[in-house]
Amino acid sequence: MTYQLKIALIILGAVAGLLLLAYVALGFVFFFIALGSKRREDETVPCKNSLFERNADNANLKTGYRWYDSTYKQEVTIKNRKGVTLHGMEFRNPENTNVWVVVLHGWTNVKREVSSYAMEHYKRGFNVLIPDLRGHGNSESKFVSMGWLDRLDVVDWTKSIAKENPKAKIIIHGVSMGGATTMMTTGEKLPENVIMAIEDCGFMGVKEIFTDQCIRKYHLPPKLVMPQASLVCKLINGFFFGEASCVKQLKKSKTPTLFLHGDKDDFVLLENLEPVYKACAAEKEKYIIKGAEHAVSSHWFHEEYWQVVNDFVDRHL
Repeated sequence: MTYQLKIALIILGAVAGLLLLAYVALGFVFFFIALGSKRREDETVPCKNSLFERNADNANLKTGYRWYDSTYKQEVTIKNRKGVTLHGMEFRNPENTNVWVVVLHGWTNVKREVSSYAMEHYKRGFNVLIPDLRGHGNSESKFVSMGWLDRLDVVDWTKSIAKENPKAKIIIHGVSMGGATTMMTTGEKLPENVIMAIEDCGFMGVKEIFTDQCIRKYHLPPKLVMPQASLVCKLINGFFFGEASCVKQLKKSKTPTLFLHGDKDDFVLLENLEPVYKACAAEKEKYIIKGAEHAVSSHWFHEEYWQVVNDFVDRHL
């Protein structure tokens, strides 16, 4: 072998090694961007470029904030099945009702940012619980699970409510990632106290939403990112992206579910709605809010949204 050939092979090996390292690093970077902790020091300041920043002047959103800040509430904790302390905010209604609504927030969001949903249920005389999902708020977890591990935490929250009040009637209402968490939860064995679920603009599954984001937001070929990012998720969070499927979970569901989605949603596309709706094995309804963008149906189409939700709730209470 000539000296020149040896040098060429060394350079080729170094380049190949660097490309492999870059390939692996890209997966780590994607994982930590998507699933790293989303905690915030000041929960009254919305994330940069978030829907809450863009819709800061919306009257219904501001009314929800004022209600959250002024209404009596208390932070509550329970231990989940793994012995991890879960945190949430509880609003006990003075009406002394047996009805509880578990309101689930979205990705990068905090409890206060789903206050308008909590407020509407509270105004109807219901108790409300808003848990911190993993990697958010006071959650002990350092990583986000996009609803997959949260589904088990939500089951534990419902069991805690049912243990305290065996007559409790529990509704789960989630938005965006919270909507996906809701769907994933309904595929688990739930207490009979859980009587219905409302999911708003949730995605089909973690693999599907990240694949879509790779293409539309980051302009990257999914095959260049997803395999190694999914492997990192398995090593850190304990699951591959493909395991975290709303479609698979809904096939096991026995919980009557209302599916809501805006037809102008450009984050979780409307095409996510039909597969999850068809997969649901339980009693189900769907409603498309025309003109609504991602996770703002309740804010900009308030009367229409809550007419549909309250009618569904009334039919199943």
